[in-house]
Amino acid sequence: MSHQTVFQHYFTEQEEKRLFKTIKHTDCIYAKRDYYWMLLMRETAVRLGVLAGPDPKKANKYDLPMTGLTVLDAELSLDEGYLVYDSANTKGQKKHPVSLNKSATAALKALLNIHRQMSAGWDWDIPRDERPLFLSRNRQRMSRRSFQHRFKLWCRAAEVPEGTPHWLRHCWAKRYLERSTAPDALRRVQAVLGHSDIKTTAIYTMPDRESIASAMREASTCLH
Repeated sequence: MSHQTVFQHYFTEQEEKRLFKTIKHTDCIYAKRDYYWMLLMRETAVRLGVLAGPDPKKANKYDLPMTGLTVLDAELSLDEGYLVYDSANTKGQKKHPVSLNKSATAALKALLNIHRQMSAGWDWDIPRDERPLFLSRNRQRMSRRSFQHRFKLWCRAAEVPEGTPHWLRHCWAKRYLERSTAPDALRRVQAVLGHSDIKTTAIYTMPDRESIASAMREASTCLH
């Protein structure tokens, strides 16, 4: 990353719209589940671990439970207006406040409804509050690999660059910096993303694909 001169790991605004539109227009319960977990990530700028739980290596190293957001977490989040999540699922096991906007709130409500639909008739062996919010086809929680796999499938279907769920976090930061006129905009992004060092946040101010293309057009001699 230290040698990177162009920021590339994001979707343009049009690519982002096409991705979400493709999922929204697919009529099945799994598409709805994917649409709303992706919307939740996009609107809160959280890392995948918050939703899916820690990666297996981290879980084994620190003896952490392989659990992401639960039904209780979602319900408490709606009550409090802030995302409730386990610090074990964050980078460095550090938490920071994640405020819920209208879209994130709507996503959580939809995800709770989808959970009810998908788990109807299941014979659970754990209390309702501890049940994973995101369910797979085989009546288990969605693994990190499942989230990543589903994301790539949707990228291909929408014919956008094959990114990762983490790109949604990048999209939030880039869109905010593009639109904000606040003098402390970068500091606000740092707070939302939970970065300890603003140098990490500054990556979002690097030239991107569009700005490089614009520079090439501006420098053109228009000779043929």
